[in-house]
Amino acid sequence: MGFLASQGTAPSARSITTFLGLRAIILTLIVGAGIMIVQLTQVSVDVGPLYVLLLLGYAVGGALFFGLKLGLPLVPALWTLMIIDVLIETGIVHCSGGVTSQFSLVFGLSIIAAAMLLQIHGGLGIALLASLCYTGYGVLEAGGILSPAVQKGLGPPAAATLFIRAYLHVSVFFVVGAVAGYLAQRAGHKGRQLEHARTKLKQLKVDTDRILEHMSSGVLVVDSKGRILTVNPTAEQILGVDKNDIAGLQVEAAFDPLMPEFACEILRALETEQGKLRHEITVKRHNGSHLPLGLSISILKDDGGIKRGVIAIFKDLTDVREMEERMRKADRLAAIGELSAGIAHEIRNPLASISGSIEMLYNELELSGDDRRLMQLVMQESDRLNRIINDFLEFARLRPPKRQTVSVAKCLDEVLMLLGNDPAVKKGVETEVRCGSGDVVVEFDEEQMKQVMLNLAINACEAMRGSGKLVIETKKTADGQARVVFQDEGPGIGDEARAHLFEPFFTTKEGGTGLGLAIANKIVEAHGGRIEARNRADGGAEFSVVIPARTSEERESVTEELSSVGSR
Repeated sequence: MGFLASQGTAPSARSITTFLGLRAIILTLIVGAGIMIVQLTQVSVDVGPLYVLLLLGYAVGGALFFGLKLGLPLVPALWTLMIIDVLIETGIVHCSGGVTSQFSLVFGLSIIAAAMLLQIHGGLGIALLASLCYTGYGVLEAGGILSPAVQKGLGPPAAATLFIRAYLHVSVFFVVGAVAGYLAQRAGHKGRQLEHARTKLKQLKVDTDRILEHMSSGVLVVDSKGRILTVNPTAEQILGVDKNDIAGLQVEAAFDPLMPEFACEILRALETEQGKLRHEITVKRHNGSHLPLGLSISILKDDGGIKRGVIAIFKDLTDVREMEERMRKADRLAAIGELSAGIAHEIRNPLASISGSIEMLYNELELSGDDRRLMQLVMQESDRLNRIINDFLEFARLRPPKRQTVSVAKCLDEVLMLLGNDPAVKKGVETEVRCGSGDVVVEFDEEQMKQVMLNLAINACEAMRGSGKLVIETKKTADGQARVVFQDEGPGIGDEARAHLFEPFFTTKEGGTGLGLAIANKIVEAHGGRIEARNRADGGAEFSVVIPARTSEERESVTEELSSVGSR
């Protein structure tokens, strides 16, 4: 009574609904055609039974639909429907001429439907039932037990005619059942394969998307026409773009205004069909900053070797360039330090002789006026030159830190005591120490760290020029790092000074050597930490000393490195 290709061994609810709809339409057309034929050929014949069969077909289909909604088992319900449909079709044959009726082929519709919904065993089962119904009806008609509602001859068919028709119909029924069942089985198998392939393809897409999302390099995929297909999150971050804004655009439209070098590299690869191994280019981002990129371009081709597009993989080299610059700077400083340390030693010896001789002359000679002032100036500058040499030698040959567990609060107490006795610190400066939720205990070289803290405290006091408040705050972060913050109320850090704060011999103080912050920074770096400097929002400067907790292996590595530096 209908047909529908099933995707698997058990049809879906949507397939059943579609089948029932088609069944109602086909049932209406067949019964309607039967009524027209009867009325055109046998005016006196009652067509009421055909209407009864039509209503019965509707009722059975509706009962199945609502039964499935209520949880009726699918397979038994389908078998029941197929059996009832065969019986209804037998009634249609009876009402339209018996075994000679042209509507005997409607059995084939139920056979096909059973094969599609219940596979090959359903098709053969309904073919067997249809064969029994058709043959049995023919036997009853030939024996005069049943008479068709519409007579098409002088009497019952002859036995030979009945045999031939029964043979042909039964053969056709079983062939249709077998072929339809085989095709349904193949369709179901192909459907399962397709569903499996669809699932694998979906999983592959998910895996590919996850790989692209978690790649540390930027990935940009362009098709053969130069349209942007894929942009991963890292590429968005590096290039400063939004994939929703550039997806589907031509490469030159998306990047040429600000990044012509980047667009040119991709377009050249598309035109020449030649990739390019990792090389470096510099692009300008939308925020105006220049960005060094390590870029590799590959050509995407299909199995036939036809170009499908280009994939560009790139990485932000800013950190690498900064590291290289720091290494070059460290190498230069190491070379200069080694040379300068030797020169400083050579200067120190004659300077000591000169300084001693000048001091003896000053004490023995009776000088007055300008001569006395000039002699004092020579002695002061000799002492100053000696301090510079001592500070430089300390900077150049900093000893490895001797780590021990020290209380930061205890260390600060001693620093404040030294600060109070320092003649360079004016008495109008107020000092306040804030120790977080508790004492912070970290492993570091106490003497070296005192030197760092004292230097930062003295700098803060000198910046306030004898009036203001110095706040020293200690904290411990969640990962065990110690942070000591020095906040002053001075003029803050100038833009020019900010870039050179920790460079040797750079100073903004009159008479300063420019080595205090350089030594402090080198000590903190030797502990694996850092010094952070910034201007406060409410005025003044803030210097933070951050000292991380280290494993024993890391400590040994730092100690060995400093030992090798100190031996130069």
